[in-house]
Amino acid sequence: MTRLTRRSLAGLAFAVGACSTAPPTGRTKTPGTLSIGTYFVNPPFEYVSGGQRIGFEVDLMNEIAARLSLAAVFVDTEWETILQQMQAGQYDCIVGGITITPERQRLLAWSTPYMTTTLSLVVDGRRSPDMRRMADFRNASVGVQAATTDYDIAVRMQQKGEIGSVKVYPFARIQDAMVDLAAGRITAVMKVYPVAAWLARQTPGLVIAAQVPDDPQPLGIGFRHDQRELLAATNRVLADLQRDGSYARLAQKWGVP
Repeated sequence: MTRLTRRSLAGLAFAVGACSTAPPTGRTKTPGTLSIGTYFVNPPFEYVSGGQRIGFEVDLMNEIAARLSLAAVFVDTEWETILQQMQAGQYDCIVGGITITPERQRLLAWSTPYMTTTLSLVVDGRRSPDMRRMADFRNASVGVQAATTDYDIAVRMQQKGEIGSVKVYPFARIQDAMVDLAAGRITAVMKVYPVAAWLARQTPGLVIAAQVPDDPQPLGIGFRHDQRELLAATNRVLADLQRDGSYARLAQKWGVP
């Protein structure tokens, strides 16, 4: 099996001041709160279990808000519109396992990446026991979510002959892709490693077979370009979380890099 390369909190090793961070007064939509746009269909980052909204980024953003002396308020929305809604000022920030790309940097300002991961390919190890390298996927049908970096990279790989075909699923219906994978209707599902690993654990026999080389996925928190004070305060808190071990504890709890 290809060894997974996972790097967390890339670029957070920079000097910071005191551990406590003053609240960015007057810089949030509602004084005393941090409005966070996300979508609860993205485990292990954000999802609903037992009627509760939980996940790695739920815990992370609650911790960031607390250290900014703010109360986190999560607003459930859809991936397809969240970037535009953030531009329009509907939230103070957004999260959702979002990869920072040049195009998205033109739309929004982004925190220092709190995690840099890889795109991984999940297969049914019983049906495809010999798929262990990218070269094994040249004839594979790969499921991806619409309007994501996964989709963009899968299309590029198909054009280069690195995979056989691409099947696109609505973002909120990734479980449909996993059902098709388990039933043999597609060969693999491609997602960032934390999501791929979580999904693979839900169905016996599914395994991560390979990672996509040369396409690191830095994940961050999105802000409007005019929110410089809130962005800077968030970056200071992210550095504090790394330094004092809080990030490592959250990562271990949720099984993320």
